[in-house]
Amino acid sequence: MKKKVIKNESEFKLWFMKNYKRLGYLDIIRKDIGKCPDFVMLKNNNQFNVELETVASNFLKHKHPLDKVDEVVCIVNDIGLEKPVIVAEDLEFKGSSKIKVTLSINNKVYSEFQKYCENNAIMLSKRLELEMEKIIKKGVNKDE
Repeated sequence: MKKKVIKNESEFKLWFMKNYKRLGYLDIIRKDIGKCPDFVMLKNNNQFNVELETVASNFLKHKHPLDKVDEVVCIVNDIGLEKPVIVAEDLEFKGSSKIKVTLSINNKVYSEFQKYCENNAIMLSKRLELEMEKIIKKGVNKDE
């Protein structure tokens, strides 16, 4: 069976609202209001606070409080969470080819480089991406 492709969290929420019964929920008590949890669901005659994430690790990236959620529903379970995780097995996540990363950079260097980018109409993230590509192509020596 071919899996339905989901490209972002909005598509995932739409899918969930139509297919929640396939994941064991009986009814939607409260729909998404733009904050955690995404949904309050009825399951086994109990109320469950449910957070949807295309990728489970986004729960931590988004800094959601664990105490506000009973279950996390995801497409890709890539991390162990301290809450039950339900995987939507009949979906495939094909999100953006871009990822967000956190860097630690000397404050003075970053501030000066930001000014340089502003003065030269350079997008910092694109500049870093291009420099990374140069390094990869050049095959930088590990001792550098």
